[in-house]
Amino acid sequence: MNLLRLIAIFIFSAALISSVALAQQRANLGNNAALRYWAAFAQTQDSAITDEEAKRLNSILDGTSPYDDSQYKDLVEKNRLALETMARATTLLNCDWGLDYQMGTATPVDYVRKALILGRLNVLYAFHLLISGEKDKAVNVLAAGVRFSHDVANGGTLFATLVAKSLLVNHLRAMDFALHVGELSAAQRSVLQNAVARLGTEGLDWRSAMKRELEIPQDLNPQASSAMAKIVPAYVGALTKPAKLPELQKMIANAPKQCSDIIPNPQRVLEAKQELTDRLQDIRLKLQ
Repeated sequence: MNLLRLIAIFIFSAALISSVALAQQRANLGNNAALRYWAAFAQTQDSAITDEEAKRLNSILDGTSPYDDSQYKDLVEKNRLALETMARATTLLNCDWGLDYQMGTATPVDYVRKALILGRLNVLYAFHLLISGEKDKAVNVLAAGVRFSHDVANGGTLFATLVAKSLLVNHLRAMDFALHVGELSAAQRSVLQNAVARLGTEGLDWRSAMKRELEIPQDLNPQASSAMAKIVPAYVGALTKPAKLPELQKMIANAPKQCSDIIPNPQRVLEAKQELTDRLQDIRLKLQ
């Protein structure tokens, strides 16, 4: 085989490998749920829910206020397309928000705020369907909402995880409401059981989120950097063993002010984590 033929074969092989790699990369991008979620965000209309409306929604989910479909049905119908786009995206296994933490505190997190809006709309949509007697659709909407809420925390810091936790709790409360509104069939219960089972015991990866939160690049002096190097593993450890909380709190109290200014209150984080764990355990028992 002469040299020219060898060179030609090499060039052809390299081009073939490159084209296959490019095709795989495009396929991976197309299968990224986060990109579909962004499409759903773009489709939302008149979806801003104020803090007061959020409190009213929570009171409905808690069972302390009645759900008034006339108040929300137009809003959810207007956003049905966005919610259906979101639901389809939850069938994809990969969700990568493409976060670049080298940007430090300037890392964009607007997707989290948009996700909070869309997730709340999804809960309202489930209520609307339940009131309308469309229980099959309602349980599928709730199952999709659980998967979406979990995806919100993917690769994120504490902020994303707390929003994901809030959305999960709302969807779990809505499941409880669904059980009280009417008798769910075995198949409908199975849909909800499977959605909850995928969350595991704690629902979210609190330790990874907190590690990312505390390791975001900061302009710290050497003393503060040294203190943070010790606090990070202690904080992550306390999320596994809450008995270590007093020791962690003492470390934070004795750390330079630069540290204490950027470290989230571990007591509140543990309380949020425990609330989700309790909610998961409660709904699992009720779905049996």
